[in-house]
Amino acid sequence: MVREEIAGRPQASGLIDSLKGIARTAVEILHSRLELLVTEIAEEQSRLIELALVAALALLAVFLGIVFAAFLVVAAFWDTPYRLWATGLIAVALIVVGAALWTVFLKKAKAKGKAFAATLHELATDIEHLR
Repeated sequence: MVREEIAGRPQASGLIDSLKGIARTAVEILHSRLELLVTEIAEEQSRLIELALVAALALLAVFLGIVFAAFLVVAAFWDTPYRLWATGLIAVALIVVGAALWTVFLKKAKAKGKAFAATLHELATDIEHLR
C-alpha cells in the first residue's frame, strides 16, 4: 500500500480500497436480504396454495354431503332400510370431513403473521448497525 504525504499528513491510497470494501459489503448485505425476500415470497405462495387446496376440499366435501343428504330424503321413500342407513352415514361422514377441513382452513387463514417479517427484521437490524 503506497502512502503519500499531503500537507504534512499521511494520505492512504487505500481510501479507494476502503470504499470498494464498503460497497462490496453493502452489495453482499443487499444480496442476502434479497435472497431472504425471495424465500419468504416462495413460502407465502406455498401457504396460499395450501390454503386454497384445503378450502376447495372443504367445499367439495360439504357439497357432496349436501347431495347425499338430499339423496337420503329420496331413499327414505324406498323399500329397504339398508339404503337409508348407508346413505345417511355417507352424508354425515362427508359433512363432518367438510366441517373439519373448514375449521383447518379458518385456523390457517387466521394464523398467518406479518408478511415478510424476517426480511423487515433483518433490514431493521442493518439500519441499527449503521447508526
